[in-house]
Amino acid sequence: MLDFDFLVIFSVAFLSSFGHCYSMCGGFNLAFMRLNSNRKNLFSLTFLYQLSRILAYVFLGVFCGIFGNILAINAKIQSLSFFIIGIFMIVLGCALIFRGYFLALIENHIFVNLLNGFIRKSIKFKGIKSAIILGFLNGFMPCGLVYFYLADSIKRENILESMCVMLIFGLSTLPAMLFFVKVSQFLSEILKKIFNYTAYIIIIIYGLHLAYSGFMAFR
Repeated sequence: MLDFDFLVIFSVAFLSSFGHCYSMCGGFNLAFMRLNSNRKNLFSLTFLYQLSRILAYVFLGVFCGIFGNILAINAKIQSLSFFIIGIFMIVLGCALIFRGYFLALIENHIFVNLLNGFIRKSIKFKGIKSAIILGFLNGFMPCGLVYFYLADSIKRENILESMCVMLIFGLSTLPAMLFFVKVSQFLSEILKKIFNYTAYIIIIIYGLHLAYSGFMAFR
């Protein structure tokens, strides 16, 4: 993995974890902690919850890597896929900035239809079982930021790299999500927005770079 790629996937995840991830996953974190508030090992359970969420990302990375390998069979098809993924990242970055109806439709309506039932059934669990199941389901929550990393995973050379992209994404968000309550009290809303918009702009720039590279290779 190139240093430039690593810097992008780390910085986008780390910066947005203090703002975007709070709004998308914060409610689930708080709900989980309330469910297990009487547990003496709450921090350990929260850590397990976050590890299970990261495991779900890695699991998704495997499928993206398989699809990416199929595209890599032909150089022209791979170059075209780079261009399409780059355009997708540009559109996604703009959608994240302006929070349009399209992104809200994916993040809210599809989530309600597909995952709400599973979460309602799993909410009765407590302790370790609750941490593993709810954390893993959290990893499948529709999210614009996750789409960026899934798209980046598809363009990788092999499945291992795709898994690494998703693993880096998950680990980069771990500090903010693990100490959710403490960090949310410390950071101002303005600072969170600055972190978010910086991450979104990086996504757009990275998309432009990828689309241009794919276009030049396809010609």
